Amino acid sequence: MKIAVLGGTGHLGIGLAIRFAALGHEVIVGSRKLEKAMGKADEYNRILQEFNYKPTIRGLANEDAAKEADISIFTIPWEHAFSTAEALRDVLRGKIVVSPLVPMEKKGKVFLYSQLEEGSAAEKLASILDSRVVSAYQNIPAEKFADISAEFKWDVAVTGDDGEAKKVVIELTNQIDGLRAFDAGPLAVSRMVESITPLLINIMIRNGLKDLGIRFG
Repeated sequence: MKIAVLGGTGHLGIGLAIRFAALGHEVIVGSRKLEKAMGKADEYNRILQEFNYKPTIRGLANEDAAKEADISIFTIPWEHAFSTAEALRDVLRGKIVVSPLVPMEKKGKVFLYSQLEEGSAAEKLASILDSRVVSAYQNIPAEKFADISAEFKWDVAVTGDDGEAKKVVIELTNQIDGLRAFDAGPLAVSRMVESITPLLINIMIRNGLKDLGIRFG
């Protein structure tokens, strides 16, 4: 599978890029600037080599990465994701697009979910793109996930209106050791999944905890 991690320079992008590459998938790191994408790809390949994996990650500008990939994951800050989606609409037409986006804001010492007019970030992304949008990965503790040596047991709620696209994302996710994906329903459910993230952050801050994820059952 050819996977583009767009804006893949943060912890979640690092974790997804490295872990999918270690599984043998062709991974492309995308960025607005080609130089940054290539630099990050080199950085991630060095990590793969440290753990005796083949360094296969490439870096491309977002448009070229999206054009080549079978699946594109928007690991872009949510405030900038929708303008990026507008720019990539043509090259992403008909393809699977994964939204781990979480719109939230900090008020005082509390993080709150910012529900959008469309209902969720994933639904807004779907309203922009003529793509098969699937929502996943919002509740993964990204910093720990970026550490390829870390062990964890987290569940991933996957939502979407295209059953086949959702199945592909679930199967891909289940290949990552420590992740267990579940079909959580249609894309409209993504607003509930997204809102869990600020809840987890508030619990961590108030109780001095780290790396809280979700686990069902």
